Amino acid sequence: MLDIIIRRGKVVDGTGKIPPRRLDVGINDDTIIKIGNLEDEVAKKEIDATGKIVVPGFIDINSHSDTKWTIFRYPNQESLLYQGVTSIVGGNCGSSLAPILGEGSIKSLRKWIFLGDVQIDWDRMGEYLDYLADNKPPRLNYMTLVGHATLRRGILGDEIRSLKEQELKLLIDQIDRSMEEGGFGVSLGLAYAHARSTSEEEIRKIAEKVAEKEGLLSVHLKGEGATILASVKELLRATQKTGVNLEISHLKVLGKNYWSVFGRVLDLLTKARRKGLNVNFDIYPYSFSGPVLYTLLPGSVVEMGREELIKKLKDPTSKKKIVREMKKGSLDYSKIVVASSPVSKLLVQRSLEEISEKRKISPEEAVLDLIIASEDQCKVLASLISEKNVVKGMKDSLSMISSGGAGYGLSEERSGNLVHARSFGTFSRFLGHYVRKKKIMTLAKAIHKLSGLPAGKLGLDDRGLIKEGYKADIAILDWDKVEDTATMERPYSLAKGTDAVIVNGVVTFEKGKILKKIKSGSILRKK
Repeated sequence: MLDIIIRRGKVVDGTGKIPPRRLDVGINDDTIIKIGNLEDEVAKKEIDATGKIVVPGFIDINSHSDTKWTIFRYPNQESLLYQGVTSIVGGNCGSSLAPILGEGSIKSLRKWIFLGDVQIDWDRMGEYLDYLADNKPPRLNYMTLVGHATLRRGILGDEIRSLKEQELKLLIDQIDRSMEEGGFGVSLGLAYAHARSTSEEEIRKIAEKVAEKEGLLSVHLKGEGATILASVKELLRATQKTGVNLEISHLKVLGKNYWSVFGRVLDLLTKARRKGLNVNFDIYPYSFSGPVLYTLLPGSVVEMGREELIKKLKDPTSKKKIVREMKKGSLDYSKIVVASSPVSKLLVQRSLEEISEKRKISPEEAVLDLIIASEDQCKVLASLISEKNVVKGMKDSLSMISSGGAGYGLSEERSGNLVHARSFGTFSRFLGHYVRKKKIMTLAKAIHKLSGLPAGKLGLDDRGLIKEGYKADIAILDWDKVEDTATMERPYSLAKGTDAVIVNGVVTFEKGKILKKIKSGSILRKK
């Protein structure tokens, strides 16, 4: 007798090569045991998937559920579970919750969360993963990268400079140990102040170690506007020299003046792949982003670091120079909406255009005033991305779909802040709006971008496919009803169309509801 049989569903296996087929799926314990005609088999639980599609559970390769602390506050990861997500990858954009090398490592989290909410009871990566497994196992599978900035800030504190030889050796040693203890690779957040001074040599040394450990190097580009081509070329040089497995995080071009460059970026990546480089990127299906406000300043300003930036902004002469530099750039700051600010909840949902008009100042000046008042902890929603580029990126063979957000519960709305709609809608929007309605690709290719492709990128050899011997991470979708309902203005709205979700052979979501008192997720470690 089997534990579970999913009957009469149309299976999309996650390889991207086989169209939907009517098959039964049999599960024992946490593993898919049989696929085919199972009419003669019986099970403790049978799920009728007639008229539904049966797919591998989705892997969110770019999640911030850890650094935004939501794996602790919302272990059900409700906003993701409702979309069919079964695994998340944390430690992205240079920040991870381990290893902790001191106060500097903790400070590196400040751009993601109010540090007063953070309680850390571990130092090493292994201790962190043990803590999660023993105390706070999420409903989904969780794995993490090692945050470069977390290590770098732990070594340098508030200094912004290149690493000395012994400091670089310490950083590489910490990467080695953290990956031995379960980290899946390293992430770089080169757009953020304390990582912008990272030299090409430092990137190469990190890439060498990650390649040696057969892990993933995930990179938030240093520049996403005027300097994006140079930023990509820098990474490709390191990839060429080391053979590292490279993923560019949430690839996008910010600013209308530079949208036309996106095609050239894709060409660079395609040519690199043809030369044998292991290069991919992830992307989310929205034309607005959710950055920390200060990262939208000119690169020369961001490089100052928080303390120096605030000091400069408080000096009227320096502030005027920065405003002039901002006005020369391509970003339309008036299109930015405040998502959260420690200054006042009254600012939330207000555009910089509205704020600047009321105060009779320019949007650029309003940006700087917000940064001063919030001590650079203001988060915004910025409509600076081309919809055509989003579609082009999703259709590209090298792309994976990720949220770049976090898993939330609906009660987060009581915070009074906005979150990006991607946390509630990414996967359902991609499938419902772009695949079913706009038909930008086949269903088989779309599911591959959500499951088999990210699993392969991470080196997961037993997840991401509906295949005998693989872990039973499965979503059952009512295809005609799959859609996102979250918007920029109303992000706290759950996706529709997911009928059931199975994680490690445990039915954790069924008939549109999260099942209570169920433990299903695992803490995954790099083998």
